Amino acid sequence: MRYGFCLFLCSIALAFALWWSPNCFAQTQTLPRWEVGQPIVHQNLVVFPVRIVSGAGKSNLLTLSEAQQKNLVSVRELPNARVSEVLVENKSDKPLILIGGEIILGGKQDRIVEHDVIIPPRKTASVKVYCVEPGRWTPQELGEKFASAAKVVAPEVRKSAQVKKSQQLVWAHNEEVQRQLPASTPVPPSQSYRRVLTDTQVQKETEAYIRAIQSRLARDPKACGMIVAVNGVIEWLDVFSDPNLFRKVMPSLLHSAAVQALAKRPQSKIYTHPFSFGSESVP
Repeated sequence: MRYGFCLFLCSIALAFALWWSPNCFAQTQTLPRWEVGQPIVHQNLVVFPVRIVSGAGKSNLLTLSEAQQKNLVSVRELPNARVSEVLVENKSDKPLILIGGEIILGGKQDRIVEHDVIIPPRKTASVKVYCVEPGRWTPQELGEKFASAAKVVAPEVRKSAQVKKSQQLVWAHNEEVQRQLPASTPVPPSQSYRRVLTDTQVQKETEAYIRAIQSRLARDPKACGMIVAVNGVIEWLDVFSDPNLFRKVMPSLLHSAAVQALAKRPQSKIYTHPFSFGSESVP
């Protein structure tokens, strides 16, 4: 396996991708210096750590799940509820970050956040969202409020929201990912992404991916992001200026990558690593 060549190509991918990655500029006006670390492989998923060399920032950002645990945030439908927006009230003295693709459950239907958003302390903002639960438009146990799922949707669905900005594509790729998963329950009529979070087989198999990758990624104090590749194709890049912030959101980002890898896992169990010139058979 020619990982030197692989790292070279990933470095090029990183250089081209950083200009549109919104979270890398969350804490600094000066572009930090990054490097691509050694690949971490599990089956058909490869994660390349993005390591910060200089220019690291120190953030005091609260994540949505952190703020929710401390009762410092309210996410609810707008007074005149509509699919494409929700109201987020930051009740804390710290800025609040929502990650593009982050799942919020409840309201009149489950949604995902369109792109990374930072809400200043003690401020309320309307946030762009997309539906991942077609067919429901009635409040459930939380009324018109939402709870963080502490998860991010698969890259295919993230692209539809953050890049294509298309509700129709979000629904289409949501359904496609779910139909590809080796789940123990059928895709519900509503095609709710919530099934991906609750199905026992999906949980078991995604956790295997996450454990294999996270145990190594979390040990690197300079890791501040990751490049995700599935079946030899780069699927997504997340990079931050603060390694501490990355560690807080790492589990939800790895879940996103694991779902994509599980949905696209070859039946033959022959896994081709990114940019390699051969394949590895895993028993």
